[in-house]
Amino acid sequence: MASKSIQKPNWAHWRRRFKARSDRGLPKLDTTGDYSRLPPSLARSLAVFQLGESGGGTVIEQARTSTLASVDDDYAEAVSLFVDEEHRHANILAMCVRLLGGELIRRNWTQRLFLFGRRLIGLRLKVLVLLAAEVVGICYYSSIAAKLRPGAVRNWLYDLVQDERSHLEFHCLFLQAQVTSGLRRRLFVTVWRSVMFAAAIVVMIDHRRTIRDLDLGFKRTWQRWMAFSQMAERLVTGEPVACAKSVEA
Repeated sequence: MASKSIQKPNWAHWRRRFKARSDRGLPKLDTTGDYSRLPPSLARSLAVFQLGESGGGTVIEQARTSTLASVDDDYAEAVSLFVDEEHRHANILAMCVRLLGGELIRRNWTQRLFLFGRRLIGLRLKVLVLLAAEVVGICYYSSIAAKLRPGAVRNWLYDLVQDERSHLEFHCLFLQAQVTSGLRRRLFVTVWRSVMFAAAIVVMIDHRRTIRDLDLGFKRTWQRWMAFSQMAERLVTGEPVACAKSVEA
């Protein structure tokens, strides 16, 4: 089957987009809310996600040294700004954990598993793993926020969801530029579904207490992850990226 010609994405646009958000400070700490009735498992769960948002150094280096035709200096700078935004998320999640009375953690088996996998692979597969993390994060943060009373933690989680939606679009554009033939699209679908299935299983196991304690529902949580995973798959393999904004987490 003939290769599909895909124009290189406008990475300068994404560099400017991330740059415009780079001067945002952390939100003002609001200690007026009462979180004493929330289960301790929530603080621990957010601490795990906080740890996961703290990395990203190797993907910057790989973007800067990549020889892929779809990558340029603007993409490398956009990746660096994306990682900075993820670090901002880590700081906000740390604030959430502290407001909930929890403790930050330095290591966790799921974080080590994702990190180990990312270090073994090249830029294309690394971005695919990052995309899986965005899918999980968007659905999980929004599900938790919907269970919380109005207040700082709820607002911050919804703000993270908005950022993560743009991250998902960014990664989908990169991967879309890689699937230039029917064979590559089929390979992407196979690898993507395997990675997303494994990621969802790992997170479901590690965060099972929070899912239970907040009554998120294991079946509902799984269905949301799989539905959003299918949406991301369509964005990479053919659907317009703009449709990501119309899909509810």
